[in-house]
Amino acid sequence: MNKPYIQYKDYMRERYGEPLFRVPIDFNLGCPNRESDGSGGCTFCNMRGSAAVQTTGKDSVQEQMKEAIRFARDRYGAKKYMAYIQAFSATFGKSQQPMYLDLLDSFDFTAVSIGTRPDCLTPQAYDFLVELNKHIEVWVELGVQTVHDQTLERVNRGHDWASSEEAIKKLHELGIKVAAHAILGLPGETAEDFQQTADTLASLPLDAVKIHNLHIEKGTTLALEHALTPLPVLMEHDFAEHLMDFIRRLPADMPIMRLTTDTLDEELVAPKWHMAKGQFKDYVIQQMNCREWQQGDLFPGTTKQKTSSMLKVVKTEDGSVTFWNQDYKEHYHTPAGARLEAKEKYIMPGKLKERLAKGNVSLLDVCFGLGYNSLTAMELAGGTVSPLSTNNEDVIPPLSITALEMDRRVVGAAAQNIQALAPDSFNWKDCLSQLHANHSCLAPNASCLLHIGDARNSITKLNPSSFDLVFLDAFSTQRNSELWTLDFFKNLYAVMKPDAVLLTYCAALPVRAAMLEAGFFVGETDPIGRQRGGTLAAMQEKDIEIHLPEHELKMIRDTTRGLPYRDPHGVWTNKEILRDRQERILQQKSAHSV
Repeated sequence: MNKPYIQYKDYMRERYGEPLFRVPIDFNLGCPNRESDGSGGCTFCNMRGSAAVQTTGKDSVQEQMKEAIRFARDRYGAKKYMAYIQAFSATFGKSQQPMYLDLLDSFDFTAVSIGTRPDCLTPQAYDFLVELNKHIEVWVELGVQTVHDQTLERVNRGHDWASSEEAIKKLHELGIKVAAHAILGLPGETAEDFQQTADTLASLPLDAVKIHNLHIEKGTTLALEHALTPLPVLMEHDFAEHLMDFIRRLPADMPIMRLTTDTLDEELVAPKWHMAKGQFKDYVIQQMNCREWQQGDLFPGTTKQKTSSMLKVVKTEDGSVTFWNQDYKEHYHTPAGARLEAKEKYIMPGKLKERLAKGNVSLLDVCFGLGYNSLTAMELAGGTVSPLSTNNEDVIPPLSITALEMDRRVVGAAAQNIQALAPDSFNWKDCLSQLHANHSCLAPNASCLLHIGDARNSITKLNPSSFDLVFLDAFSTQRNSELWTLDFFKNLYAVMKPDAVLLTYCAALPVRAAMLEAGFFVGETDPIGRQRGGTLAAMQEKDIEIHLPEHELKMIRDTTRGLPYRDPHGVWTNKEILRDRQERILQQKSAHSV
């Protein structure tokens, strides 16, 4: 998987020849922002002062080190280590300095990283860090959190932004590497505030950035506030959007130390994510690659790199082209014809022409892909591509399309490879180029707005009861089960008007069973390029012209073949969804055999 940002582990491997495994250390130094009894401090900070769990219960720092190094060596094959002074805020008084020196003399560390606050960096501290840096490479991880003084005061941070900025510049001047910690989601902050923090940090001489999402933890002042009046928190999809924008604003060569924070389940109040840490990282990488986003592409002066996708051009029998997707190991369309499939699987059974004759039509195209379904619909509406700016922007065209697509690269590749076929009256290439560049295309009688991202999340942002017609054209259930679940069909049902219909090529029993359970009336469409017909799911029974055969309904009712796919939180991977269904099948069979 291509990496659209600089991961700290890769940076360390290049710099030190091996990844440096961080060994967390708790000197029990406390924090100058807390009272002597431990109270006070930042409203989001727990009683451990963010100390690593593995350091608790050890009688001495030496025991912490031995256990942490043994664990990293045995589990990960670690060869080089970085001492990480993590808990609370490191201070550097004369009585404390020997602790650092003794530690580094006792263990074979390649570098040391010290977490602290800007108000702990006294002239004496700077002098000590300079001397320490002569013996071992020193990193200072500075708790910046945000550049907004109003927020810093709101969370009782105890220092202002100017002190952080001064510390960053001073450490850089002294030749000490400095990384800034930033939290996205602090109370009262907006997307614009996150962007300003990113832009400001990007302009400073930082060597790395560590990004956290806000966690509300038990025992914190923030938890008390949340109990009285729930605070808005960022779930995984929304946090990912802010995170990706943040990364894009940083210099392209700045290492990113981490993307999320960690909290023990029993200590976490909110947010309760459904993605595991590794899965979230994979999701961010996937989304950035698919959207053709890279670290630094919003930073001034960065040259955008070309992105690649696993697509092979294939000509179909009707003369139109489709792609073979190497990731999914499937074609986007039937070899019998991409245009043929669009017309006879979607446009005709959806009775688009008849619907347009009666009035305006709002169409939802799920899995836009190369655009055949949407563009065939736009051509039918009599559209010719227009410039994006028009004097009639407030006029709603007869056909309004909202398209959902995961991979922007497919749209760009379609714009490059699409072929005009007689008697086209619509410039497909121009429309695809506009959609790739601006995510919208406007014609006199039709418009298309393209949303790039995971359709499971995109659909939750759409208005309820707003679509007359839905096209669902995902990859097969075994490759793309995420969009064939009962849970996704419930979301589709919610955005459809009372007389709307949904069309898809798929005729799998679990899919039809999920449609029925979601509340649809379900029937068939004529087969095109396949042995079986497609499926029509309607809000009203009168719109079903070809009913499902009775033997199929019986299998759905009485056998495990009709057990729907599930994805209750909209975050499971294809493998997880398939495995969950298989486990439920085995459970059901086991129950029936008793």
